Amino acid sequence: MNSKINDPQNSGLLAKYLSGEMDEIEMQDFERQFSDSEGNKEIIEKMKHNWLAISEYDGDKMPDASKAWKKLHSRLLDENLIPNQDGSNKSLVSSGFFKIAAAIILFLTVGTVLYLSLNRKPAIEMVSLNTQSETNTLIKTLADGSVIYIAQNSLFSFPEKFEEDSRNVELKGEAFFDITPNPNQPFIIETDEAIIQVLGTAFTVKTQNGSAFKLNVERGKVKVTLKNRPSTTAFVEAGESITATKNNSLVKSKQSTSDFSAWYKKSMHFKDEPLKNIINVLNRNFNTTFVAANTETGNRKLTVTFQDETAETMTELLCTTLNLKSQNSNGSVVLSEIKSGGKRN
Repeated sequence: MNSKINDPQNSGLLAKYLSGEMDEIEMQDFERQFSDSEGNKEIIEKMKHNWLAISEYDGDKMPDASKAWKKLHSRLLDENLIPNQDGSNKSLVSSGFFKIAAAIILFLTVGTVLYLSLNRKPAIEMVSLNTQSETNTLIKTLADGSVIYIAQNSLFSFPEKFEEDSRNVELKGEAFFDITPNPNQPFIIETDEAIIQVLGTAFTVKTQNGSAFKLNVERGKVKVTLKNRPSTTAFVEAGESITATKNNSLVKSKQSTSDFSAWYKKSMHFKDEPLKNIINVLNRNFNTTFVAANTETGNRKLTVTFQDETAETMTELLCTTLNLKSQNSNGSVVLSEIKSGGKRN
């Protein structure tokens, strides 16, 4: 069948599908009916995206076209704007009149999204990091202090500066996220399969070009929403894993021992990163207490890789690369500039 999804006679079905009111069989029939045409697929995907955007403006509650129409119908009856006849009202609601009302509600819904889109700020330019076949884990500290550990063959995109009300990034591949808490600025990760929303937590996300999705939470709590079925959401807590199945559902489980493997610490690569960000990551993950002597030293950038290093070899690498000296002070290793004629300790 090659039905047109944007045909007015399909408005009722579309509203019911987008609002999550269909059962499993109805949803499968709907998707089968409109899957023959690439044009239909594109329209449905755009509407899914808009529907998800609307849900974010009103918490987790999705619009309910049926309830909205019933409320409107009741009001029209009370104000004598439509005939109040025993048999006619039911037929109006169950047949063409409902489709017209659903179409109106859908039109207003999409119109709202368009209005919000037109009044939003211009799209923020994203910076992309592509690890390709590198065996090292690429470490990036974002503007909010969150640290992202990007695995090989992965693409991570982020803005240089986040918006005031949210922190939006994109991932294709695998990465470990150590997110700085901010209740007023949720951190949102978009993958091919899902939207992940967090406040402050640490977790691993693995996605493979739409064919596989898995998330392991080390601490905190995250919300996962399937992109192609926005009504399917789940909350995942520390010690839990979640995967997306082929039939568009989410399955939670307890993490296995292998899920806790800290792969991201084994070989860490920093590319043109400020020293202050590097020593922050090292101090988080290892038994080190590095300190930059001053702001100027902390802002110096370098490219360096750490692989199974001891605290002593880490110190040597940092000092050699930036021509710094180290000094133990109150239990900390202070890194500072070498003055003219001075020597490295």
